[in-house]
Amino acid sequence: MTKTRKIIISLVSIFIIGIIYWNYRVEINYYFLKKHVIFWSENVEIKPSDFKEKADMNSELNESWFHGFYLKSTNLKDAEVRALFDQNKSWIKDTTNFKELMKIQKLRFDLYESFARKFNREINKIKYQENKSYSDLEKIGDKIYAELLKIDDSMYDRNMSRQERINYWRPKINEMLEVNK
Repeated sequence: MTKTRKIIISLVSIFIIGIIYWNYRVEINYYFLKKHVIFWSENVEIKPSDFKEKADMNSELNESWFHGFYLKSTNLKDAEVRALFDQNKSWIKDTTNFKELMKIQKLRFDLYESFARKFNREINKIKYQENKSYSDLEKIGDKIYAELLKIDDSMYDRNMSRQERINYWRPKINEMLEVNK
């Protein structure tokens, strides 16, 4: 085989691999993400073993959990947002009152899910409009995330006990989940 032929075969191979990766990059990223995140579902239960980050023993906190959004999209028409719990960014020191602690965590996870649904509803309004682009998703996401953070911050009112927070916020978040179905 000539040197030119080897170069051509190598370049064609690289080109084909590039095309395959480009077409499946979202699925590839999603596959690796699923290894360390838990996506929201109605009956999802987070267990102590799901907190995989090493605990920060210098922190005053007993736990730290990371909830977020995953925007799965190759284009505007197939965009979908999902709420997630990231195991690699979450830690817990003491699991003594784990069941009580998880009521707050579930409340927060449900809050993120209600906003993921709201995000998807807004995406559905624009996904088939020709003059809309991926940057419009960012604008929607920024607006929704700001709304989410406002509520998320208010959930941690220091004047309320954990149980009072649950009693106050659970009906509100349940209603938000229903409204954004």
